[in-house]
Amino acid sequence: MVNVHITDDQVMMVELLIPVINASEMARISGYSYKLAECRRMLVTERPDVLLLDINMTDGSGIIFCEEVHKLHPQLKIIALTEHSEYSCVKNMFRNGALGYVVKSEAVREILEAIFAVAQGKEYISPEIERMISKTTKEAITLTAREMQVLQLVAKGMSYPQIAEQMIIAPTTVNSYQKRLHLKLDAKTRFELIENAKKEGLLS
Repeated sequence: MVNVHITDDQVMMVELLIPVINASEMARISGYSYKLAECRRMLVTERPDVLLLDINMTDGSGIIFCEEVHKLHPQLKIIALTEHSEYSCVKNMFRNGALGYVVKSEAVREILEAIFAVAQGKEYISPEIERMISKTTKEAITLTAREMQVLQLVAKGMSYPQIAEQMIIAPTTVNSYQKRLHLKLDAKTRFELIENAKKEGLLS
C-alpha cells in the first residue's frame, strides 16, 4: 500500500482526490495540508511514500519547496500537481527532485498512474505535458502581455503598489502576476527575476 500526502491550497481538489485514491486499493491518503509550512511539519512524523505537491501555493513556490523536501526526505517520491504546463516549470520541478508531473486538467486516473509509477522509482509525465514537450524545439518561457508589462515595470525599479497604479489594476492582481513571473522564471528574489528574464531574452 502506497501512502500518499496531498499538499494543495485548493480544498475542492483535495476533497476530490482523497476518496478516489483511497478507493484504488493500491494507495491511501496518509495526510493532507493546505499550506507548505503545514506540509513541512507533517512530513517529519508522517513519512509518506509519495507527495502530491501543488507548485503554486499561497504561502510559497512549490518548485522551491520541492528542492527543500527532496534534500530533507530523499526517499520521498514527489509528483507535481499543477495547472501550469509551461516547459520551464516541468524542467525546474524535475531538476529539483520531482519524479512526476501531472496537470490538474488531466483525468484523475492519470494521477493514480503517476502515484503507482513513482512509487516504483519511475518517472511519470502526463500525456498533455509529453505532447507539449514533443512540440517544443526551444526551452522558451512564454509570458502573457500583462505578465510582460509587469516584468518590464519591475525592471524599471517600480514597486508593486506603483505598478498597480500605473496599470490601473488592484494590488492583489499585481501580486498574482508577480507570483506567476517568479514561478515561470524560477526566481526567489526581484534581482533573480530580472537576471533570469535577461538570460531568457525577455529583457534587454
